[in-house]
Amino acid sequence: MQALQGRVALITGAARGIGLAVASELARAGAHAVLHDRDAAATEAALEPLQGGGLKASGLIADLADLAAPVRMRDDLRVQGLAPDILVLCASAELRERWDAVSDRALALQSEVNLHATLRLIQAFLPGMITGGFGRVVAIGSVQEARPNADCLYYAATKAAQTSVILNLARTVRAPDVTFNVIKPGAILTDRNRAVLADPVYEAAVLERVPLGRIGAPRDCAGVALLLCRDEGAYINGAEIAVDGGLRL
Repeated sequence: MQALQGRVALITGAARGIGLAVASELARAGAHAVLHDRDAAATEAALEPLQGGGLKASGLIADLADLAAPVRMRDDLRVQGLAPDILVLCASAELRERWDAVSDRALALQSEVNLHATLRLIQAFLPGMITGGFGRVVAIGSVQEARPNADCLYYAATKAAQTSVILNLARTVRAPDVTFNVIKPGAILTDRNRAVLADPVYEAAVLERVPLGRIGAPRDCAGVALLLCRDEGAYINGAEIAVDGGLRL
């Protein structure tokens, strides 16, 4: 029997990158993976190989900058008979602006997507997990919480705040078999980072800081997420797991 057979996993920001890698891993483990994204075309493209391979997967389109999106997502899934007992918070907004140029738009968008939507999604889906007696909430944080870049000051702040929310819940919810954990990726080759890492000088500077001497891949995060969602990870609660090749050190 597959480890996550019968589970429903909602993965936000799952049309590409780390979100897609995690969604694919959970689907291969038997879960029905709900791929959330705001990009409908990219979501359809991501679903095609999963569904074509006989895996359980579906899409859910919503913009987390819309404060009503989490409740609407929950209601849409209920209509489909889907009640997520795994929530992977991968969607985020990262606007590269230095401290003296951070715009009001950057403050509002990153606050809404990275922090406010986190709590609203948890409010929408955690009650069902508690009632059902099983739940996994996994937030995708960032190495920038410990090693911030000068041009991502507010992004790092919102990710640190998100981690604070997750750790608070890990300590205070106290529901049997409902856990809250954070995965903190380092330099991962995703669409978001591809352009800056294409600069040989920038890439060399990053590699100099990574003890393993390589840039990570989205799949490097997927196995950790799977462990946290399996029964074997049931006693891991309130953990901050770095997947960064040692970049944080």
